[in-house]
Amino acid sequence: MPDITLKRIKDTTLREGEQTPTVYFNSEEKCVIAEMLYKILGNKGYLEIGFTYNPFYKQTVKDVVKHFKDTGIVKARLLSHCRAVRYDIDQSWSCGVWGIVIFMATSKNHLLHKFGGLSFKDAINKISEAIRYAKNKVGFEYVEYSLEDATSLPLKDVILISKIAEESGADAIKIADTKGQTSPEAFKTLIKQLKEKVSVDITVHCHNDRGLAVINTIEGLMGGATGIDVSVLGLGERCGIADLAITLENLESLYGVNTGVDFKGIPELYEYVSAASGIQIPPQHPVVGAFARIHKAGTHQKAVLKKHETYETINWSKYGLKSEYEFGGMQSDELLNRYNLAKELKSKTVQIIRKTSIEKRRPLTSYEVSKIIERITGFPLSPQPQSYDVIAFIKTKQAFDELEFLKKVRMKFTEHKIPIKIRKISGYCDFIVEANHVRNLQVFKDIIFDLAKKGNFEVNLSIVNDEYK
Repeated sequence: MPDITLKRIKDTTLREGEQTPTVYFNSEEKCVIAEMLYKILGNKGYLEIGFTYNPFYKQTVKDVVKHFKDTGIVKARLLSHCRAVRYDIDQSWSCGVWGIVIFMATSKNHLLHKFGGLSFKDAINKISEAIRYAKNKVGFEYVEYSLEDATSLPLKDVILISKIAEESGADAIKIADTKGQTSPEAFKTLIKQLKEKVSVDITVHCHNDRGLAVINTIEGLMGGATGIDVSVLGLGERCGIADLAITLENLESLYGVNTGVDFKGIPELYEYVSAASGIQIPPQHPVVGAFARIHKAGTHQKAVLKKHETYETINWSKYGLKSEYEFGGMQSDELLNRYNLAKELKSKTVQIIRKTSIEKRRPLTSYEVSKIIERITGFPLSPQPQSYDVIAFIKTKQAFDELEFLKKVRMKFTEHKIPIKIRKISGYCDFIVEANHVRNLQVFKDIIFDLAKKGNFEVNLSIVNDEYK
């Protein structure tokens, strides 16, 4: 196993994550997300909850701090994000956060185009002054300096700025691959060489513009960094940053790092953040995606039913999840073993399921499979389905705020712990809301029709379980 020391897991869903296009959290949502993260991340958790130079965002930071105080959570490491100016630092102090992250880039393009031609020397002086002010004058317990766009700088400049930040009193230096432009090998080398020159802890912040955020984060740790920045769903500017669940899963199960994380809380966290942000969980997300645990091919099903590790590398039980199988055009005979059918009947049933699935161009539900078996054997198996797959067809009546509408729908179902998928389409209806394995059908109906009544749309429901005749 590689030599990795992980001291800090800094989640920045509520700061970097809110820089995702279209994402806006209100104070209530931030409080819920922050508390969930605090409970999941444990002793290594740091929460960057926003920035304070904008009055609206400052208020949400204050609200999260107040929520933690009101609920008696006194050990949370709540951080705000600050420019290297006294105003931001003072505003953050007035909010009551435990610590701050001061960011400032010194790369050529940033100095010229963002800071209006500021000299490299003046930039370094601003960084040093801001850190000293925050640490010595204001009195923050934790001050981290973030070297924005660090991977655009020569190594000697990264070392110089980091040493000055350390001498100024920074508790940690964050090296940011702001444009997601570096390779894993180059990033590991950068951190390793920097680590030889500074004694302060190093954190890494990797963007995903080339799809390398997770591996660059891990390579940074292998190079000697001791802290990481992550976010739920990898939310952040443009393509986002390293995904919390994917990064922590790989660190723990692939690299042998004791993260101290409560993995069972991750699925619910992701569902809530998805609802609050309006960003759907990709079905092929390696950890919490809907497809991650579903086996479709018959040869795969047969093997996994005997031993999960045959086609699975992640231990789903630590997330409170389990393997799933698709009844459909490729399924195995073994998937029907639970029904105790004679060999001939099992083979006949599988052929009907495959044919029906291919004709419908979708998998069948367990209830539909039960109805097929009932027809073949003449014996009732399940008078009522244990759960339902439901589709709501939504037709809007006039112009409306689409993003707000979709967020409201997601959040309402999330409150009742009913995961949904929303697809935008054209034609008869505007949106399709899908929910699988709904145990209380009436709750689903009440939610969707109540939303329709209060909103400005019409709804038609289809219970997929009843489609097979």
